[in-house]
Amino acid sequence: MKAAVYDGENLTLKTIRDPKFSDTQVLVRVKSVGLCGTDLAIIEGTLTTAIPIILGHEFTGDVIKVGENVDPKWLNKRVTSEINSNIDFSCYFCKEGKHTQCLSRKAIGIDIDGALAEYIALESYLLHEIPDSISYDEATFIEPLAAAYQIFETMPLAPSDKTVAIFGLGKLGLLITQVALLKDLRLIVVDSSPKKLAIAKKFGAQELINRFEEPNVSEKIKILTNGLGADVVIDATGNPLAIKDVIDSCRTLGKVHLKSTHGISTPINVTDLIISELTIYTSRCGPFDKAIDGLKSGKINVKNLISEKFPLYDIRKAIDLHNTSQDHIKTIIHI
Repeated sequence: MKAAVYDGENLTLKTIRDPKFSDTQVLVRVKSVGLCGTDLAIIEGTLTTAIPIILGHEFTGDVIKVGENVDPKWLNKRVTSEINSNIDFSCYFCKEGKHTQCLSRKAIGIDIDGALAEYIALESYLLHEIPDSISYDEATFIEPLAAAYQIFETMPLAPSDKTVAIFGLGKLGLLITQVALLKDLRLIVVDSSPKKLAIAKKFGAQELINRFEEPNVSEKIKILTNGLGADVVIDATGNPLAIKDVIDSCRTLGKVHLKSTHGISTPINVTDLIISELTIYTSRCGPFDKAIDGLKSGKINVKNLISEKFPLYDIRKAIDLHNTSQDHIKTIIHI
């Protein structure tokens, strides 16, 4: 099969053996893969991963074979997959129902081979069927949309939490924007792309801040919030240098949610956190059922978040374009 393999220095299209699949796995013919900031961080060398590896964890495809111990209902189904494989179901976290923190877990496209290939073998417990009303390309948003929902699963909002500031309007930031608006929150969004700010406004964001035009973002947010700062501030920038602004924009006794996975350490003034009594939240993967329902019901719009579509053989061109345009939101790779 054809696969895009990263060897620690280069991402190269190669012909390799089709993956073997066990009695508990299915073989999926990959249809669409969405490039993620995590993929780009690996290629840029800021996020460490297994080498060599096939990247790609936001993907869809068709089940073409099932193992002997897999329910045959999965055969020929249109599916997407959760990212955390190799779950042992017996460790401390699994017994607590926190499978995404399993001590044996391996992340698809990060620790084990991913979906930038013609085929991928998957454990059947990872599968989610894609409704016919959701296209393959739209379904590549299910994994990051689930992560957007997870922010509010792990960070319960109090009645006093009325204003949310979102830093970064890439794919994830614009998904978070839509999920936050479902909760009837006043939204302040921050980005350097007028195009992305316009999309957020169309979704319903009330306050737009262009980082290039505003010399002091945190002060601007305080002006918009009667001098207090936002009740909740979410980082989706992928830029560690933005974290100071994120924290400075939050009111005393407020909540900060760090969502970016850029792989680079960033200095944080712990004294400021303590004095302000801020609560710091983080989260990873989320509920696929809510994400699928959000797309199926039309509550979440992703069609205008697709910037470009490329065939697998143009993977290098796709990555270069994504890295050179600040207006780029999501690139889809067709296999």
